[in-house]
Amino acid sequence: MLDSLKLPAIVVVTYNRTESLKRLLNSIDRADYTGYENVPLVISVDKSDRSEVLDIATSFVWKHGKKEIIEHKSNLGLRKHILACGDLTERYGAVIVLEDDLLVSPAFYDYAVQAMNFYDNDSAVSGIALYSYDYNDWARVPFTPIDDGYDNYFFQCATSWGQMWTCKQWSGFKLWYASNSDLIINGEMGLPPSVMKWLQTSWKKYFVAYTVTENKYFVYPRTSLTTNFGDAGTHVKASVPEYQVSLMLRTKSYNFSHLEGSCCIYDVFYELEARCIKVFNQELEKFDFECDLYGIKNLENVRSDYLISIRECSAPSAAYSHIQMPQEFNILFDEKGDFFSLARTTDFREVNKRKQLSHLEYVSKGIDLTRSKALYFYILRNLLKRRFSSILTKFTSKLKSLKLRS
Repeated sequence: MLDSLKLPAIVVVTYNRTESLKRLLNSIDRADYTGYENVPLVISVDKSDRSEVLDIATSFVWKHGKKEIIEHKSNLGLRKHILACGDLTERYGAVIVLEDDLLVSPAFYDYAVQAMNFYDNDSAVSGIALYSYDYNDWARVPFTPIDDGYDNYFFQCATSWGQMWTCKQWSGFKLWYASNSDLIINGEMGLPPSVMKWLQTSWKKYFVAYTVTENKYFVYPRTSLTTNFGDAGTHVKASVPEYQVSLMLRTKSYNFSHLEGSCCIYDVFYELEARCIKVFNQELEKFDFECDLYGIKNLENVRSDYLISIRECSAPSAAYSHIQMPQEFNILFDEKGDFFSLARTTDFREVNKRKQLSHLEYVSKGIDLTRSKALYFYILRNLLKRRFSSILTKFTSKLKSLKLRS
């Protein structure tokens, strides 16, 4: 059995979602803790107008160790709440932070312990993800990381859908944050447009800025240990189904890699880094380049002399097909074509919309247009229904208020 001093604490972050909290706690209760004793559980409850949340936390029976409830007497908001939970690394050595709209895999805890022990002294790692992406949140298309034989990949972006920090990892961020908490995050930092649109209440906005400016990475598992229900909450107005992913169901011995031994390293735009591509396509060794296969990078912020991009190009040095999936394989295996171009960064223009649609069709493995149209109108109808329902609820509430006053 491992000593409890070496075990990460499970930290549940909750505010006012009662059913979400029940679902998460039930999944934590069902998880496999074979080989571990005295696993700490912390339920951190932000101040809200729903006393039921605290009741659920209090009544939950934790059979695997000590349970602690932190009841915040004033509302922190999501950014400060997550920062307070991260600070618990000083007490526990490491924390697994789980917001209440998540569900965990039965194998989540064993994965976390293995990852903690492997990466604790790795200065390139700013955190460890339990979630694994199959969707590019910036380009709004499916995402498949290439497989280099290891059980992990690296991505220069934090996740908020299940993450672990050791004390060393969190201390590095807090030191940076102490000087940058009032930082105006802008395009010059080389961040995706979506990140810059996030609210100032987002802790993740600052952590992503930290990973990019300090050249650090989050470690991600190939098979997810959490899934995200995207329940309506502080930053989400309605449930988001596209963030549901498949889960690892049983524990295993993980074959992790360090950054220097990996061929699966993605920048903050979900683009495979040049150093990984050059391992397989040595013709590109002489070029200082980065990738823009989704066409969403701001060319003014690209620092490399060359670019491989879907964008229109006036003077390509080489051109590649898009028939292989994942799309990076076209460059890795030197599949010639006329879709992605290698050229000087200054020779690129905007993305051709027709080409962009063709790209979407390939990464989505063919789109059934009839079904897609039907799905589009179905989603639009539901959005309008929810919007109308919200307006009607507000109007009814206002009417009741006026009647009471009269």
